[in-house]
Amino acid sequence: MKRFALALVLAANPGWAETALPALYDVTAVAANDVLNLRADPSASAPIIGSLPPGLSGVEVTGLSADGKWGRINQSEASGWAAMAFLKAQGHAPWFTLQRGLRCYGAEPFWTLFVDPAAKTAHFLIPETEGPEVDITTIWPGEDWRPLAGMEMNGNAGRTMAVIHAEACSEGMSDAAFGLSVDLFSQGSTAAPAPILRGCCTLEP
Repeated sequence: MKRFALALVLAANPGWAETALPALYDVTAVAANDVLNLRADPSASAPIIGSLPPGLSGVEVTGLSADGKWGRINQSEASGWAAMAFLKAQGHAPWFTLQRGLRCYGAEPFWTLFVDPAAKTAHFLIPETEGPEVDITTIWPGEDWRPLAGMEMNGNAGRTMAVIHAEACSEGMSDAAFGLSVDLFSQGSTAAPAPILRGCCTLEP
């Protein structure tokens, strides 16, 4: 019933997904012989630190400038700003419905989590160790007024709960500025409870 109500709200508000960041965009209105510049700050006079080719699809915008005219984008482990006038939202359901894949990262120890809500599976990796694929048993989607979501994963090693928040996040391994943070709570023994892992997530294009 809750998911049905969410679908009704999305249908009645087609622009809603565009305001729920992070979200995926496509580069538009850029000539074939030109590029969309990424700048160090949200200003046309700021230094250029990178560029996006015309027609590029699946660009993740993790945040907006105060005036909404610039979007924050990660490229090559760095973060820059692109003019939103040249970016068009793909129009997917908001991230907090957990209908799209996620990649999450963390440090101390370094780890990566691949999440595929469509297949209801997740894959956890640490350096030189590939963990088993586990099932996503429960998903708790967020709402427009509550930008967070949760999921439970269950495998041979036990259960893990992931809580994902919309907030500025740095994984400590690069200068990228992510728009989602995640806390992982794993099942451990009473004598040696598993540590809570914290990291950042990005949307799969």
